[in-house]
Amino acid sequence: MERSGISRGLPIDSPVKNGLAEVFRVIECKVKVNMMYIYALGIIVFLCIFVIAYFIKRKNKISKITEFSSCRNPNCVRCVQYRQVTVRACERYHQLCQLQTDISDATERIAKSLTKNSLHSTTSQLLEENVPNPLVFDLKELNPTEFYEVCSDVRLAADITVLEENKHTILSDFLNINKPQHQERWLRNDTPEGQWRVFHLINQGKVMEENIKLCEKTFELVSKLQNVMKRNVFGNVVFSVINPGTTISTHYGPTNIRIRCHLGLITMDECILTVSGMHRKWQTGKCLLFNDAFPHGVTHLGSDEKGPRCVLIVDLWHPDITMQERNSIDYIFSPVNE
Repeated sequence: MERSGISRGLPIDSPVKNGLAEVFRVIECKVKVNMMYIYALGIIVFLCIFVIAYFIKRKNKISKITEFSSCRNPNCVRCVQYRQVTVRACERYHQLCQLQTDISDATERIAKSLTKNSLHSTTSQLLEENVPNPLVFDLKELNPTEFYEVCSDVRLAADITVLEENKHTILSDFLNINKPQHQERWLRNDTPEGQWRVFHLINQGKVMEENIKLCEKTFELVSKLQNVMKRNVFGNVVFSVINPGTTISTHYGPTNIRIRCHLGLITMDECILTVSGMHRKWQTGKCLLFNDAFPHGVTHLGSDEKGPRCVLIVDLWHPDITMQERNSIDYIFSPVNE
């Protein structure tokens, strides 16, 4: 730091000059200390801004996941009733053990999974990317695969063949229920953009008696599939229609014990399914299989002229689940209000 002219004109050993020098040294030290404080304060401010931005991003991500489709069924096991369903499942598991004392070995991993699921925190887990996060029941030790190729899993191949070979029959039933006079039977789910509507044949393990009267052939076909899930709250058979301009935000299904099978009825390249960041397109008359415990969503970027994407959704048992486990899960997670 440059000294003043007064200090330069004083003798070398002048007390005044030495005193001024000491004052300047003190001032210089204080300036350095203050600069360090300012630097440290700047770092703290930067870290605070970073942390606030991080939590805002987390909050927005949770909002996008949870807003996608608060469906209008007050008994929906994924949207509303997942905690109640989990508690009820634990109670029914204990009932099952009392009724059949010899099943403990066969249902060991179900019991472990129920214990872990009762402690499951859905909000924090929503932030995990590209990993399965079923919101209700996570059965341990299952093969965590996003997509299932029809040709690579013989355990599901027979059911897929039945659906694809009867695509014209199923399409005919769909065209019938999609007529204006039957629109009141369709349910419309809430989405951030566009419209998504569904027509259930089986809704969370319950057969919709009035609906199946309009598409008896389709119901008869799916009822005979070897792996169709139809006796517990996770099982659905449903026609699904997504209009152009619709976005179904990324979300998780309620369990990893099912494989969602989509039979394409009316499809287009502009409608895309995304699972764990991987994109797939439906094909008319072909089945698309995926595990909806992984983060997934749909975007229909087509114009109104392209029309809606229409599929039949059939929930199939995960091929790694044994028959005795299927029967136990059907009892433990029997349809609500039964």
